[in-house]
Amino acid sequence: MQKLSNQIVESFFNPLFHFLPLLIFVVMGDVWGFNTAWKVAFAVNIILLIYIYFRYRRITDWFLYSTAIFFVIATIVLSFPSHFLNSSISHLTAELVVLIFFTGSLMLRKFIHKLTIQFSPKNFSMLNNLDELFRLMWIFTILFFVYILSVLIFVLDNPENLKTIQDFIFSLYIIAIVVIIVYEIIRVTIVRIRLLKEEWWPIVNEQGKMIGSIHHLTSLNDERKYIHPIIRVILIDKNKIFLQKHCQDDLVFAGLWDTAISNHVFLNEKIEHCIVRTATEQYGIKNMKPIFLSHYIHETPQEILYAYIFVACKYSNLTPNPRCFEQTKWWTLQQIEDNLNSGIFTENFLIELNYLKRSGLLESGKCECECKIKETINQNINKAI
Repeated sequence: MQKLSNQIVESFFNPLFHFLPLLIFVVMGDVWGFNTAWKVAFAVNIILLIYIYFRYRRITDWFLYSTAIFFVIATIVLSFPSHFLNSSISHLTAELVVLIFFTGSLMLRKFIHKLTIQFSPKNFSMLNNLDELFRLMWIFTILFFVYILSVLIFVLDNPENLKTIQDFIFSLYIIAIVVIIVYEIIRVTIVRIRLLKEEWWPIVNEQGKMIGSIHHLTSLNDERKYIHPIIRVILIDKNKIFLQKHCQDDLVFAGLWDTAISNHVFLNEKIEHCIVRTATEQYGIKNMKPIFLSHYIHETPQEILYAYIFVACKYSNLTPNPRCFEQTKWWTLQQIEDNLNSGIFTENFLIELNYLKRSGLLESGKCECECKIKETINQNINKAI
């Protein structure tokens, strides 16, 4: 869970961190002068850099870019010849420089995006952070433009009320900045909380090794098919197999009979934890320890499944959760054979039935968990999972 939390925080890194030193420099420069503002903003930037280094190590390089931009803008403002501006608007030096820089950056957004992809092609969280950065840059660009325009219109046209009008406009300007900051903090926090509550699936390669992650709804609706790990636990008792019938609103197997226990493995979730979680949710079984049988890859209309097959026995007294499936039933092998061509079983179950037949469990008429495949399973389970 901690790994997932860290990944979400990195993927939705609060863009305010990039702008905070610059905002402090700009606002404090209007009140106490840029020399004082520079010292305070520089100290805040160092504190943020240290915090990010220890809290979000992989974001450090990303934050260094905004630090460099802050230094460039601050240097330009400090060395800008203020006598070029009217004395009544000389305090707008920082806003003017930032506005020009932000406008130029927004105009070069596609180019910057391409550079980000080129130098960090596998770091998808950075692309999301870049989008967030530009979104907030748009907001501050509009704010600075409106503030500068308001000063030029109302202050220069009313020199007799210069101080009063200027203070009023500046107060609205500060309030707007505070509102944006508070809004962004609340928004990012809510996004992170929602993402932690949603399902994220790992993406694996054909060898079962994790190579990425994706939100489950994005995966199911994307044109590209991703490989996701799932667990499949076959419940047997003597020569019978326990099957569950999917609900009619199931996205893939609506109304079909399937292996009793099946579920997607969540991001950063261990296989055994997924089995226990699913068995508990679906049947109230809290201490299930099935035997690993095999694994296979199967493609569905929505995704590609990397399925881990397990076998469990001695679970005749089950309490199925009615919210998880439409119906459950013990099937004899003969009943299954009689309906093989009827189309009532999922393709996954038919694949697993062949594995089960080859294991010799059904032919023996019982499973004491000392069957002939257990020794082979124990030798390969650590290698396969």
